[in-house]
Amino acid sequence: MTLVTLEKIVRRFGPDPILDGLSLRVDEGDRIGVVGDNGSGKTTMVRILAGQDDADTGQRNTRRDLRIAYGAQMPAMPQGTTVLELVLRGTGEHGALEARMRALEARMAAHEEAALREYGVLQAAFEAGGGYDRKHRVEKVLGGLGFGVADLQKDVAVLSGGEQSRVQLAILMTTPADLLILDEPTNHLDLQGIEFVEDFIVRYPGASVVVSHDRAFLDAIANAIVEIADGVASRWKGNFSHYSQQRDLALLAQARAYKSQREFVEKEMDYIRRNMAGRMSAQAKGRLKRLQRLQLIDKPKGNRAQMKLTFGRTTRGQQGQAAIECEELVVKAGARTLIEHGDLRVWFGEVTALLGRNGAGKTTLLRLLAGLGVPAAGTIRRAHNLRVGYFSQEVDDLPLHGTVLDALRELDRTVDERTLRDHLALFLFCGDDVEKPVAELSGGEKQRLSLARLTRAQYDLLCLDEPTNHLDVAGTEGLEQALKEFPGTVVLITHDRTLVRQVADRVAWVEAGRLRTFDQGLEQCLRVLAEERAAARAADSEAREKAARRAGAAEPAAEPKKAIETGKVRNPLLFQRLEERIMGLEGELGGVRAAMLLPENYGSVGRIRELQAQEARLQAELAAAYAQWENWQ
Repeated sequence: MTLVTLEKIVRRFGPDPILDGLSLRVDEGDRIGVVGDNGSGKTTMVRILAGQDDADTGQRNTRRDLRIAYGAQMPAMPQGTTVLELVLRGTGEHGALEARMRALEARMAAHEEAALREYGVLQAAFEAGGGYDRKHRVEKVLGGLGFGVADLQKDVAVLSGGEQSRVQLAILMTTPADLLILDEPTNHLDLQGIEFVEDFIVRYPGASVVVSHDRAFLDAIANAIVEIADGVASRWKGNFSHYSQQRDLALLAQARAYKSQREFVEKEMDYIRRNMAGRMSAQAKGRLKRLQRLQLIDKPKGNRAQMKLTFGRTTRGQQGQAAIECEELVVKAGARTLIEHGDLRVWFGEVTALLGRNGAGKTTLLRLLAGLGVPAAGTIRRAHNLRVGYFSQEVDDLPLHGTVLDALRELDRTVDERTLRDHLALFLFCGDDVEKPVAELSGGEKQRLSLARLTRAQYDLLCLDEPTNHLDVAGTEGLEQALKEFPGTVVLITHDRTLVRQVADRVAWVEAGRLRTFDQGLEQCLRVLAEERAAARAADSEAREKAARRAGAAEPAAEPKKAIETGKVRNPLLFQRLEERIMGLEGELGGVRAAMLLPENYGSVGRIRELQAQEARLQAELAAAYAQWENWQ
């Protein structure tokens, strides 16, 4: 069933349309990844899709009572409200749904078919928001996005910008909806948070539309890619890798067809020119008429303009030597210790990816490596005359006043304006763009300007903090190529797994006060960490079991204990069969509830009534079985 369609949408900001005849359809089960250059209209398109913005011309059609979760619905963050309270409150949709369902239940008791149909639709959205287990669902989502137990009681008014973004993402992920729309959800997330959102979207019962520049993320979640370019949307089946292959093949086929047609037209025109006035003029005129009716193939546009990054060709230091050595390093942020007794070596000519959970101390450590501050203890030794370039994810190196051209000129006032304009053009600042005030630039434009400034000098070591934030896919690929070609040394903080896999020689992982190095790169790092977490979970489970056994043994035997508490079960075979029956009933109940969410079922009055009767029967049987299990002697 179709949820929403856009037909021939035109949206202008100024004289030129940013969307020019765009059409798109979103169906149930769609997981659409949206890609395109910065400024191509991705956010404008999803705002119109969500009903938050109006098109100048064109139509938006939605299914009746369609529920959409989109970031523009985000509430304010009032002082005195905790993170947990704010996310539980959400947009208010969950509470409103529950109230409507309670009201419908009275009508359903009178066997009103319309009430049954509406209840089925409401129940699907209600379950998408966590159902009756909402608090547990909210806590799980917040934990997956990197909030610890103590963080849940933080006042939202004191959260950082990144933390606020993650709270808003948690609200969206727990809002009852048929369609979830996310705009760059992986910004401000660490690797574990990104993997959590990936798993959430893949399991999400509704449809989803996600704008992202993270190629690995799009590979994991998308079953279709929509590319926004030249004001229109092109849809491709499969994930990002399939889209890239299909698009390249389509461009190649179009280029071949264009070349073949051009050769045919030129050959025909040559014949027409030679014979128009001779005895073969009739044939020439006939060919001319056929050419006039010929539908010409457009010239392939190929890849759009990309940044041309070059970080320099001359660097100091020999491969195999250490550019930076850290021993017994202690890193603090105020009174809080981030890293204790950390050791790290950064080798000339290599790329080291500095990874870890948000708040672990990666940015603080990177600033120390770049010479911006001193450690609380330990030593940092740098190679003699090491030239270090630092890129901040906050782009706080940019001047607060002046134009784009002024921001580049202040680095070297001896360079002529033509040279500066040519350099800025490599970063897609062309024509009047260089006269834009820096204060009015978008996040992506500021990112490009900061990179333009960084590449005006020669460095031996580049310290880059989240350089792909706000960059589109083309910009990220341009950065990737520049890092591959850079002969110097790089320390890179990023959560773009594709970028790490492509450029990093080794990974330095920061977590729980420890600094560890994985010489075989990201795959070794993820494998070892996964094995350690599995072992920790097993050890924790075993410790809880031992503690429970010790607590049971220490209790006075004032009253006879039940068999399930002592472990001495009368008729163990029957007890085992009872446990198997409980597991079977739980599985059946889960299957019935999943069936209630299927459109073909909640759209049928008879079928939903049958499933509700099954649910009530299974719940009664399960309650009786649990009572028997708890009172087993």
